[in-house]
Amino acid sequence: MSQPNGFEMAQLGRVQALVDDLARAIGRSVAVDDPQLGLLCASAQTGPIDQVRIDAIIDRAPPPGPVPWMLDRNIAISTRPVRLPAHPGFGMLPRICFPIRRDGRLLGYLWLFDEPPAPLGATARACRVAADLADLMWADDTVLRARAETIATLLAAATCEETAANAVREAIGLGRLPGDGTFTVHAVQAATPRPDAAMDRARLRDPLPDLARRQFGRPFLAGLAGETLLTLSRNRTAGDAEVVEASLCHVAPTAGYRTAMGTTSADAAEDLPEAARRARFTAEVAALRGAPGAPLRWRELGPWRLLYGLTLTPATVREISEDAYVLLRDGGPEHWRTALAYLDAGRGAPAACAHLAIHRATLYYRLNRVRQLIGSPALDDGWRAVALHVALTLHACLARTADTA
Repeated sequence: MSQPNGFEMAQLGRVQALVDDLARAIGRSVAVDDPQLGLLCASAQTGPIDQVRIDAIIDRAPPPGPVPWMLDRNIAISTRPVRLPAHPGFGMLPRICFPIRRDGRLLGYLWLFDEPPAPLGATARACRVAADLADLMWADDTVLRARAETIATLLAAATCEETAANAVREAIGLGRLPGDGTFTVHAVQAATPRPDAAMDRARLRDPLPDLARRQFGRPFLAGLAGETLLTLSRNRTAGDAEVVEASLCHVAPTAGYRTAMGTTSADAAEDLPEAARRARFTAEVAALRGAPGAPLRWRELGPWRLLYGLTLTPATVREISEDAYVLLRDGGPEHWRTALAYLDAGRGAPAACAHLAIHRATLYYRLNRVRQLIGSPALDDGWRAVALHVALTLHACLARTADTA
């Protein structure tokens, strides 16, 4: 019988034995995590222990706060032990991370506390144990990758017009999807490219084996479409969908993906290709708006649906509204921001002034300048104003994303 994390009980027992032997030999607590920083096993307490370790043992998952901080120290790409300093804000003691790798693949992490600082003999012994753990965990990784390849192939077929119905039937027959329920597609995008985008992409890990491991909770399909992670599940209740969402929220950040998600539903297999496209677009909007946390749903997009089928780039701003292009080219930041606030407020001066924290005279002065640049109909004609409003909203989100990159 398989454990929920995908390890066979006998194999997990051998991992536990290595961990216990190491803890006794070096006189300090030791733990092993899977690649998404979920606890596989821990030794008996020996020496200092912190709240993060206690929570991981109780919850079988790392507290979400420390995960980005740990990943920023390159533990997921390092081939050597990494010393992490204490972090009082998270209640973390200093610790040493020994990445468990074989043939370049990250299989997990071996951890020991570095309080007091571990002597050279202890770290050398931990390195040898990490190598032994790699031998044990390699077989598990091979099985998971085979499972991941199967579910990715099924997902690709299920989101293709010509093969969707047959792929769903095959997935049901293989036990990779339930036989009934509403289809739900989730999409998670990789981080927005920045000047160091090459390094960002290098830090992305293949999340599919980690998701394949978590299929023991509830079957679903998962695959990559470019730099977008997609999952397809079939759910009878909202709780069923939340199981898959929880898996994504746990795995995606540790693989280097954003936690902002887009999701949509479909009633029939034939609708899945369009549902996948909608989910990807919704995820793109969620990332652009800076909306972490719960997934953004297609039905919640509102006017953003007007941009469906377009790329969310500066070129699209001009494609939507020539008025916006001229205003951005010839005006200052205060002009387009004032026009946007005015339109957001339904052309209501008091609300626009409150949002911008300016006097009404200043608002009218800026709006007069806007009218000089693009003409009064751009603000007063309903259809032109809608186009201007959508274009400026997109520009504002793009500008905010660029500022935070």
